[in-house]
Amino acid sequence: MTVQRVLSSLPRIPVTIGHVPQKLKTGGIEPSRRSRLEVLRKIVNRTVREERVELQWNRAVEARPYLERLIQLGVERGPLDDYTNEMMEWWLPEKDLIDKMNEVIVPRFAEREGPFTSIYRLPKKRLQQFIQNKREVWKRYDIAVLEIDGNPFPPVIYDCDKSNTLVNVLLRDALTNQLQRLKLDSEEKKVK
Repeated sequence: MTVQRVLSSLPRIPVTIGHVPQKLKTGGIEPSRRSRLEVLRKIVNRTVREERVELQWNRAVEARPYLERLIQLGVERGPLDDYTNEMMEWWLPEKDLIDKMNEVIVPRFAEREGPFTSIYRLPKKRLQQFIQNKREVWKRYDIAVLEIDGNPFPPVIYDCDKSNTLVNVLLRDALTNQLQRLKLDSEEKKVK
């Protein structure tokens, strides 16, 4: 089965895919298209292993669609499909991660439609780059958390109860006062 036929049979990934490739430093690998894929492969590999990773925003945005498609292939076609196995073997070179994907992650999403991952933007991180002529050079990095949904870790964003905040208490009191006035006005109209 050709790649075109496989891809056309899969539904669209419910994740935005940027049309402009992000700038990814390849870290010692000779710069080429293959090195870019190697960086993305390492990110996907690490995300499947840890289920939540913290990395630079541009890398997280670039790696998310690949991870989504890998999970989608496992959910839609199952572990017995040749194309799915080929993709899993390439993106996850460690055998235990392929087993984890087929036995833990894919069954988690069997009854659910995508997206299967979440991405959160964290505050910028300021790191010292180098010292030049007794002057420190700093750089700010946009940091992101890329995670596979349903992981065993606590949530990144808590759904906390905000019903007792000052604004909500004032709004609640204003609403009850308004409703009481309307009720009194309607009763006065009935009496007349």
